Amino acid sequence: MKNCPSCGYANPPAGVKCCVCGRDLADVRVKAGQVPEKKLNLLFLAGLLFLLCGALFFFLQNYHAEKEALPGSRENAVADEISFSRYGVLYSLNKMEKLRFLPLTDKLRVPPLLSDPDDKVAYSAAKVIGAWSRSEKDAALARFWFGALLETASSGRAAVRRQSALEAGLTAALGFPVSPYLEQVRRASAGLVAQKETGLKAAGFFLSSMAGLEDLSGQMRETLLHDPSSGARLYAACALSRLDRAEGHAYLLKAASEKGSPVRSEALSCLSYSASPEAGGLLLSVSKDGSDAVSSEAAKRGLVLREQLAIIKK
Repeated sequence: MKNCPSCGYANPPAGVKCCVCGRDLADVRVKAGQVPEKKLNLLFLAGLLFLLCGALFFFLQNYHAEKEALPGSRENAVADEISFSRYGVLYSLNKMEKLRFLPLTDKLRVPPLLSDPDDKVAYSAAKVIGAWSRSEKDAALARFWFGALLETASSGRAAVRRQSALEAGLTAALGFPVSPYLEQVRRASAGLVAQKETGLKAAGFFLSSMAGLEDLSGQMRETLLHDPSSGARLYAACALSRLDRAEGHAYLLKAASEKGSPVRSEALSCLSYSASPEAGGLLLSVSKDGSDAVSSEAAKRGLVLREQLAIIKK
């Protein structure tokens, strides 16, 4: 590892710049066996993150123009700068999701990253905005985060559309007042379901059903009965079960009960949202099954989420 002489962060051995403060590490020797500190002072970390965010976004807005002006001999330097910026943005987004307090000015730098050319950055931005949409106390800001997710779910690259739709669907399930956005939800869901990729279709079904819309129930049933993909059938059943449809309940409960089924863990997760009166009992039973640790953990997570949903409904 390379310890930054400025801020002390333990950077990867191949790093050319500090991932936190951006200091040049070309002359810093690699120290074998070093492990970055596990705990950082929260205020110190937050200060570094704010500094990093400002530097990163300035760089992201200007590096294309700078690259055109540079002679060919500096192409490698530009590549190093881009690599540094991507690693730094991902690091910052990961920390942002976990911090309870962030200035609004820093939060507002995240939505533009939903259209970042790097899928990892855009995906992480969707996760962070999804978390904020569910924890935001300010109603106007919560609407802003939710709207950003819906807009991204309607267009863009597959991985980011899918994650944005899943985040928006989970936010809707956890009590967000979705009624003013139903037309946007319809458009985004229909656009996703029209895609050939199973993951996008599943995200469309999830978003639509979590918002309580019945529009796509016919396509969900058609997928459940005739799609050759077991994953696609499961996601259709998950959505139908959320909408309290008997065929969705039956398929989902069976998939969640079968030991050794490749989709069992996902089926158990789907039971978190199911309207089936048997869902809670099955999750409780599987959570106590010591012979299948993976399914047991999935069932425990499902019970926690189901309890949260029940509290919201009261």
